[in-house]
Amino acid sequence: MLKKLHDAYMGELFGIVFFTAFKERSTDLLEQEKWRQLIEVEQRTAELLKGYLEPLGMRCSTSDAAMTKQGLAQAQAWIDLAWEPLMGALAPWIREYAEVYRRSADDATEHRDLWNMVADHEEALLAFVEGERDGMGDSLKPVRGFLKRYA
Repeated sequence: MLKKLHDAYMGELFGIVFFTAFKERSTDLLEQEKWRQLIEVEQRTAELLKGYLEPLGMRCSTSDAAMTKQGLAQAQAWIDLAWEPLMGALAPWIREYAEVYRRSADDATEHRDLWNMVADHEEALLAFVEGERDGMGDSLKPVRGFLKRYA
């Protein structure tokens, strides 16, 4: 179970690189702020996972060459998409992770609180991209809610 949580930690490193690539590419200040908050969700999740895993003997480096390479490669595949198509592409991709993490949280016999946090973070990201894709009002509300809950 700790290995899967460590894998989730590595996914946060991927996500930080991935979202940062879009933030750095954007010239729109509102989009940059949205990317900044998504990066903050990934960073907060990584910090919480690291704080939990390291005392249990799991090494959690703050960067990883393989995750950096993968995050940049995935970002490059979608970097030229306009905002709405990008959100449409991200939604099913993030939904898959949200479902996996929620099942892991529901099935957890140990580390349940941590699994719930991991699932919550992915569900906040999913709610954001679906809100953006669907033209909803304040799509950052679930992101801000996550950051407030796990401050």
